[in-house]
Amino acid sequence: MFPPSVVVGLHGTLQRHPWFDRVVTRDADAEGSVEEELLFLAVDRAGSYGWRTVGGLLHEDGEVTAEHEPTAWAHEDVGGDWTQDGEVRQLAWLGAGVHIDPPRPGLPVRPIALVLSDTLARVGTVTFTGLHALLPLQATERDTAFHQIELAPWFDLADPDARHEVLVTVSCRPGAGGAAEPDTAALREAVREKAQGAVDIAPSVAEGSLPGLALDLDRSTHTHGMREVLRFGCATREWSPDVAVWLVEMVAEALREAGRVAPTVVTVSLAALPA
Repeated sequence: MFPPSVVVGLHGTLQRHPWFDRVVTRDADAEGSVEEELLFLAVDRAGSYGWRTVGGLLHEDGEVTAEHEPTAWAHEDVGGDWTQDGEVRQLAWLGAGVHIDPPRPGLPVRPIALVLSDTLARVGTVTFTGLHALLPLQATERDTAFHQIELAPWFDLADPDARHEVLVTVSCRPGAGGAAEPDTAALREAVREKAQGAVDIAPSVAEGSLPGLALDLDRSTHTHGMREVLRFGCATREWSPDVAVWLVEMVAEALREAGRVAPTVVTVSLAALPA
């Protein structure tokens, strides 16, 4: 039995370092892209932290083995788009299997986002515009609400005059989830409570495009057939992958509390691109 998958993707623009082509050389006949090759640095970095299994398998014949003893995740795939045209691209994404047997360590959204961000910073200058996460909510029995509340003072320690307008969306397959589709007002209130004032939740938000994301849910087998079921707006004092992950984790916890168990995609992105 294969473990459920979590996928985290970072979106934005990337301007590669001027020296990039001098230090990155590849065989013209090599398979795959230079992006895929270099993003395996994120996998290696995760391994150095002890965050992923070396063999890439959580189970062997249905049993956990010493050789493949699970840590935070089992690496499955990695990729990205570094097209140098100034357009928002999905710069880096990583898919991984997560452990569903107790004790469950929680979904590894933050460590995956961290190693992807670190790798992109080695390659060039990043303008971060959004993050998406495919969350296998059936693997989220662990209550993380206290941890999200604990992080509020961390994100409250920021320029009080700064304001970044952000859009948050939730997408899932119609009729899936073990509960009614999430209620926007209830979810907004749950996030407001956990954020402890470090995030301003907007009373309403207009429908439309998401300029900070380069995401097509129907192009992935993991997300095919999903559609957006709610969105809300908020304002943060900082804009970074770190605060985006915090918003994703608060939404995930609110969905868990509401009884949802089906795979769900949560996105956090800028409402307008930086000038």
